[in-house]
Amino acid sequence: MPDELLVLAREQAERSVPLVRVAALLRVARVETTFDPDEARHTFQQALEAALTLSDRDGESLVDEARFLAAAVAPDLLREIPAPLGIHECLTSGNLCQIMLNHGHVDEAVSYLIRYDRASGFPFTVVPAVMQRAAGEAVRLAVLRAAIEAWRTKPDNPFQGVEQFIQMFQTQWKELPPEEALTVLREIVHFTLEQPDRQITAILDSERAVRIASRREYQLFQLLHILRHLDPLLADSLIAGHQQLSAAARRFPKGRDSVMEEAEERRRSAGATTGGGGGYAMVGSPRDFPYMHALMKASSDGDFGPPIEHALERYRQDSAPDHPNPTAKEYWPSTCAFRSILHSAGKRLGRDAAVYLDRIPDADLRLFAQIELAAALAGVAGNTTGLTEHVRLSRQCSDIPRGDRRGVRASRLHLNSAPGRAADSVCAPVAPSNRAGRGRADFALFLRAMPAASTGARCPSPRPPARGWATRSATKPGLHQP
Repeated sequence: MPDELLVLAREQAERSVPLVRVAALLRVARVETTFDPDEARHTFQQALEAALTLSDRDGESLVDEARFLAAAVAPDLLREIPAPLGIHECLTSGNLCQIMLNHGHVDEAVSYLIRYDRASGFPFTVVPAVMQRAAGEAVRLAVLRAAIEAWRTKPDNPFQGVEQFIQMFQTQWKELPPEEALTVLREIVHFTLEQPDRQITAILDSERAVRIASRREYQLFQLLHILRHLDPLLADSLIAGHQQLSAAARRFPKGRDSVMEEAEERRRSAGATTGGGGGYAMVGSPRDFPYMHALMKASSDGDFGPPIEHALERYRQDSAPDHPNPTAKEYWPSTCAFRSILHSAGKRLGRDAAVYLDRIPDADLRLFAQIELAAALAGVAGNTTGLTEHVRLSRQCSDIPRGDRRGVRASRLHLNSAPGRAADSVCAPVAPSNRAGRGRADFALFLRAMPAASTGARCPSPRPPARGWATRSATKPGLHQP
């Protein structure tokens, strides 16, 4: 039986203006999957048909959003929804797979990868997660071989570069027979040596002493542990011919494996002296950190009043009479905040969280938040477990000339890409187009040591939002790209 909150939300949605109605019904369908999958499918198709009739940009964004919700409700409907091309395709394909996994559609995620037939955008980064959940060695091999063939088809495709493929291959190569793995390894090395080099800054140790400034040599370093196993002579030859790789190999003779071993040893040593701990990461504008911290604290102590105050301040900005947010309410920053708060409150307080709905002054925003509360009460994975929204970048791009705003969006980034981990997500701007240096959304990474019990989850580092960005923490060396 559907919860009364959801029933009332659906009734209100049916009486709302088209944009609000479609946005609400798409999310209602996600909650309905817990008690009536057939009804959920019907609701979703009803909302999708309405979204396709909306011709403005907000309608286009709702169709984009429908793809992610389809992955949660009925992945087979994805083929009926127009898909983006280029960099958007690359960014969304992996998110779609992760959403399928997070909502229990493992077979559909496997099928999505094996049957992937787009010209670009193969989601290499999600392959390890799908293989981990896939049933049987034959299925895992089929997924891995599909990824290999996708890379072989267009190894120089800018939207599925060799970097992503190497990241996938360096953790999954042992699934292949040794001879097959060696063939692929040599292909990657050959391709890497043929490509033009460019300067980067790769920091391999916490002291920042071991660095590689060549993209080519960094990619070879990422393969070094595999080369040591499968082709030691080739490994020695590459080390002898590349100065920076040689210096890195002296400190980390097994490449990535040596780096991970050293990092694990440091983690154990730190745990012995501090009594262990966890942490959390925040991605977005630094001005939003107080809200994020308040929400995390509320998830622990149950007092959601402080994050509500932050959301109300966002609402005052969105609805300011002299400068109102021109985008649809579905994409307002205050909408995003109220949704996150009510879902978190529902998980922490149960039905008692409904008291916070009365604090939301706008009926449409209250409707969106009510659906998220119903989702939490139904045990539905919220936006914090991989359900990604692509929403329109509103105030952050107000200084971009109108002709340059095409394709500029804000994207919700999720900190818990691994299945089974719960952590709160944040809204962070993404600007794929940055003409004349204007409109570049500012990203910041905030890390703080904190007992795991305080956050309720251990949270891995967030995936970079777009090509050319990367993150690094003090305990896990990584890559900075200019």
